[in-house]
Amino acid sequence: MAPTPGYVHHDKWAHAPHVDLAFDLNVIPWPIATESVEHLRAIDVFEHLDVDVRVWLDECHRILQSDGILVMRLPAYDNPLSFRDPTHKRLFHPQSFLYWCPQNPGMVWQEFGRYYFGQDYRKWWKQLSMTHEHSDLLFTLVKDLS
Repeated sequence: MAPTPGYVHHDKWAHAPHVDLAFDLNVIPWPIATESVEHLRAIDVFEHLDVDVRVWLDECHRILQSDGILVMRLPAYDNPLSFRDPTHKRLFHPQSFLYWCPQNPGMVWQEFGRYYFGQDYRKWWKQLSMTHEHSDLLFTLVKDLS
């Protein structure tokens, strides 16, 4: 994948000149300062992690500034090709992140999310958009401090 102009680029190791940061995303916490990132793009990344979804989503919440944006492209659960890649640890549904979104319409957070993470949990999100792109889902979340 070509580098995106204006972004700091990460990978597990510095395999190309455009890789600015090299570290394993499975090792938490990431070596990125708290609330130091305004916009985080994770394209074809998180489905490969060994750590639980909540763990890496919480880490994104930590490094993003107030109202920071997280954009993710993830493999869709309903595409058979999503299963082809043996390095995929999980697949995603259009409502997967609504468990963390108390402000979004629907009952996913109300019926499940608010119970799963404990009463003191405060790392919530607003899902701004979700689109189906071919075999993938593209999510845009904003850090919610309310």
